[in-house]
Amino acid sequence: MTAFDYVILAIVGLSVGLGWWRGFVYELLSLFGWMAAYFVARLFAPGLAQFIPDAVASDAAKTAVAYGCLFIGTLIACGIVAWSLSKLVKFVGLGWVDRIMGAGFGTCRGVLLVLVLVLLAGLTSLPQQPFWRDAWSSKSLQNAALFAKDFLPEDVAKKVTY
Repeated sequence: MTAFDYVILAIVGLSVGLGWWRGFVYELLSLFGWMAAYFVARLFAPGLAQFIPDAVASDAAKTAVAYGCLFIGTLIACGIVAWSLSKLVKFVGLGWVDRIMGAGFGTCRGVLLVLVLVLLAGLTSLPQQPFWRDAWSSKSLQNAALFAKDFLPEDVAKKVTY
């Protein structure tokens, strides 16, 4: 095993631990919160930008400020809902199920994050380095990345090489 393998294990392990600690309900609602924050900010930022004071000079800056405020506000609101519902799940006695499912969610998230990092590394010369080539897990991760490459835009997918 090389440093590559240890980094992969650390990423997945930390994600599993975080999923276990937070629980499935919190993790799932947090994910939905990020998606909701993006859509709310994208949908309502232009309208809110009209109410930003003229101290912010350009229209682009006003839209960026509105986008940031809406994004952060939505994340906070969704975080409060996620926290409340996760406490409710623990209160009714399903905390252990929530934690086990949270660890499963963390495993999926960790593997997906590693896959994205391997795809990004395929755009560089990292896969030719000895620590990568000699790694125990590099071949299987590269195969998974090559499969996932089909879901990338064509001009980016052409540049991913191993």
